[in-house]
Formats: sequence, C-alpha cells, structure tokens
Amino acid sequence: MDGAAERTRLGRAVRLAPGAALVCSVLLPIVQVALAFGYPGSGLLTGVWSLVATATYLPFHLRHVWHAARGVRPPAGAWTLVAMAAVIIGATPLAGGTWPRAYVALVVSAMLVLPSRLANPLSAVLLIASGLAGRGLGMTWTDVPWLWFTVLCGSTAMLMLVWLAAALARLQSAREALAQQAVAQERRRIDDDVHRTLGAALEAIASRGQATCDRLARGERSGLTADLTRLSEDARETLADARQRVRGYRRPSLRAELETAAALLSAAGVRTRLVLPQGPLPATIDDRPRAALRAIVTRLLRDHASRTCVIMVSVRDGRVRLELRTDDAAETIEVPA
Repeated sequence: MDGAAERTRLGRAVRLAPGAALVCSVLLPIVQVALAFGYPGSGLLTGVWSLVATATYLPFHLRHVWHAARGVRPPAGAWTLVAMAAVIIGATPLAGGTWPRAYVALVVSAMLVLPSRLANPLSAVLLIASGLAGRGLGMTWTDVPWLWFTVLCGSTAMLMLVWLAAALARLQSAREALAQQAVAQERRRIDDDVHRTLGAALEAIASRGQATCDRLARGERSGLTADLTRLSEDARETLADARQRVRGYRRPSLRAELETAAALLSAAGVRTRLVLPQGPLPATIDDRPRAALRAIVTRLLRDHASRTCVIMVSVRDGRVRLELRTDDAAETIEVPA
C-alpha cells in the first residue's frame, strides 16, 4: 500500500474511532435501562428511575469518552466526574437490581478523566462499591463476584476501545508533525545550499559588474570587452547551475528520508540509531530506493516484534548502501550515486 492510501486509511480510522467509542458507550446503558423495566423484582418505578438517572449521567460520560478518544482530557473533567458519580451513586437505592452495572461507566470515566495515580485506586474502590451495592439490592454473596467480573470486563473493553481511538489520533498527529519537520529541514537545506553556491556566485557577478561600471565611468575602456564577455559567460554558467539545482530540489533529499524514517520508528517505540559515514552523501535519492526504504519502514511499524533498528549508511566505490538491521533480520538497499 502506498503512502497516500495509508494516510487515507489512517485518516478515516481517526475520524470514525471516536464515533464508534460513543456508540458502544451508549449501547450498554440502553440495555441496562431496558432490563430495569423487566428485571425480576423491578417494576415501572425502578425502570423510570433508571431511565431518568441514565439520561442525566450519560451526557457527562459521553463527553469524557469523546475527548479521551481524541487524545485530550476533557475540560473541567473532574467536576463533571463528580456530578456523574453523584447521579449514579444517588440512584443506586432507587434504580433496581441492574443498576450496579452502571458503575462500568463511572469506572471508565474515572480512568479517562483522572491521572493514573488517582484513577487506579478510585476505580478499585468503585469496583468494590458496585458489589456492595448489588448486595444491598438483594444480590447473594455468590453472585457478587460475577458482578465484579462483568463490571471489570465491561470497563476494560470500553477503555481499550477509547485508548485505541486516542492512539490513532496521536499517531496521526505524530505523522503530521514529522512531515512538517521534514519539510522544514528540507527548506533549511535548500536555503543553505542556495546561499552557499548561487548566492556566492551572484554576489561575485554583481561585484564584478559594479567594478566594470566604475571603470566605464572613469573612461577606462581598455579590456572592457573581454571583461564583459567573461561576465556574461559566468552569468550563463550560474543560470545553468541554478536550473540544474532546481531540478535536483524537486527530487527528495536522501538525508531527509533517512531522518524521517528514523523519527517514525522512534515515535512508534522502536529504538532506532542512524549511522552516517564521514564523507559526503548524495543530495537526493531516486524513486526506487526511496520506495524500498519506505516499504521497509512501513513493515517495521506493523511488526510489533521489532524493538531495535540500526540504519547504517555506507559508501563503497562511489555507491551508497543503506542497511536496516532489526532484532532478527537485515535488509540492504542500493542507492545510485
């Protein structure tokens, strides 16, 4: 799959993932409210209490899920979590025997809103509280472990879905940041190259032209024809050099491709080291070796078994060789000089 298709698929996943998390966050409360009306020992009143309490706390919960799925903490999340907890805990004696399963949403919101040092112990307390609430609503002690298991599994499944959506959002942000970094590096390289080569040549031509004008103003005409001829030839050579460099700038930079590959692997958790030779490198890289390098990097990003990678660049007999060594494999790419 080429880069454009990969970016399109990632963008679609990032757009759809928060919505999928919201849908799943709504389904469980809907099922719970439906069961509240027909659960043994429950009546119309408990069903109504369950419906009202769910309609009250669910917007807070969905707000937490929506922000977390996009990789950010919800603003004023602690206050909305407190309001959500007040509704769920306050409705526990009134909403029937199925209501302790609403603690799933409370555990999920606590994990999404609070820092881990607070969220983990609070989630454990809420898990225990759900079993005690079930016991207080008539559940036998033998059924309490099953309730704990369902609350734990439900909250874990929801958290995995939300965290996956957040990871996709962070991955897209990292790719965009790396792309911007690569563009900035390429612009700096072009600017330095132009200033060092064409800038110096143009300054020399301007200085020689000014000197010729000064000689002409003083009436010194001897040798002006030869000087102007050499000046014209140098200007044409500089123009040809500028055109050649512009054509080269349209081709991607080898160093930028290598640095981008190393940055992508490092961002994905692969410890990557880029080893460059002491001598100069070709300024650009052709389409074929560039595609091969990107294909290897894409495969390493998908291969979660790779933990380390060394990108070695060597120059032998005027030819550049790229070697990517991972934990258990090595691949080589030849780059024409």
